[in-house]
Amino acid sequence: MDVKKAGMARLFLAAPDLRASAWMMNSPAFLKLCIAYERACLRRDVLRCATEKDEDALIGCEAECRSLEAAAIAYIRTQRQFSGLV
Repeated sequence: MDVKKAGMARLFLAAPDLRASAWMMNSPAFLKLCIAYERACLRRDVLRCATEKDEDALIGCEAECRSLEAAAIAYIRTQRQFSGLV
């Protein structure tokens, strides 16, 4: 699975109500958010599984993931609101 699809899958797990928004597949901004989100999630996963824990890095990475997730969800909801795509 490529990075865009993996990021999109993770976002849809976080916000299942947004899955019906097919127009997002053509949105460069949304696809960039998916890539950034997946990369941040992969870094977080590596930090979680590391034998030597770096709690500060993990906390920062988790915050980055939450921020990207919130940005992507807000972007989708805003675009649907203004385009009439409920």
